[in-house]
Amino acid sequence: MLIKNKLVIAFVMSFLFISSCSNEMAVESSADSGSSKAYAEFMACTAGPDFNAENAMKMIGDWQKLITADSLLGAWGYVPAADTNAFGDTLWWELNWSSKEEADAEWSAWVQNEEAQAWNEEYSNVMVCDGEGRNSFDADYPIAPGTYGSTNASGYFYSEFHQCDFNEGSGRPEAEAFLPGFSNAVSNSDYSETNYSYGNYFAYKNADGSHTDSDIDFLWANFTNSKDSMDKANESFEKDVRAEMFPLFSEFASCAEVPDVYDSWTFYNSEAKDFMPDFTTRN
Repeated sequence: MLIKNKLVIAFVMSFLFISSCSNEMAVESSADSGSSKAYAEFMACTAGPDFNAENAMKMIGDWQKLITADSLLGAWGYVPAADTNAFGDTLWWELNWSSKEEADAEWSAWVQNEEAQAWNEEYSNVMVCDGEGRNSFDADYPIAPGTYGSTNASGYFYSEFHQCDFNEGSGRPEAEAFLPGFSNAVSNSDYSETNYSYGNYFAYKNADGSHTDSDIDFLWANFTNSKDSMDKANESFEKDVRAEMFPLFSEFASCAEVPDVYDSWTFYNSEAKDFMPDFTTRN
């Protein structure tokens, strides 16, 4: 993911919240298509000296006790799974919200909340994050998790992120028109037991059309329940989907050939508020 780097600060919620996908996503949904949309924010994070699975689980458990906003739909986290990622060992949080306005209001309340600041201080050696420089996207998830297999009880999933730009004269309307055909092509291939889903993260734009804080036009993200499942999904793409869909995609956009890959966990699901991730297992 090609995101602007800013000063890493420690006032935000620590260890990875994130976009997209191990448990059922609690975002604005269409019952007919299974698709969902959200306002998404990503934050770059750095592991502290006390970063480990046990401390992170305690931290997330304590953070969940502070959540009161109905507008927070889900939270996920990404840990690099390869040394080829564009941002090296940077960790990422993703937050999904009902809207940008509600997200901004909750952030304003968070930084003034004394309990939140005490929590932040307690876990400052576990993780520091660039909350002030969080990056904004309009997220579109055309396939609901659980469509092609089951989720992991631990909250673990595997993810790929491709950095993409529109070709000259093309934009988001062309990208959105492409998605139903791609989803249909996937349904005609063998993605069984992979829990495959995907997301398009369109860089949020200001009223004048300029990007708010992203140097790319959109991210294409693929999600599965394991690395082996991602390999199977990619094999199915090459066998059944690429020949039909890639020429159509290439008409309006191009993406980096090598994706950033992550071991990922669900940290919060507004439709299953008792859920707690288990960072000690991937099952």
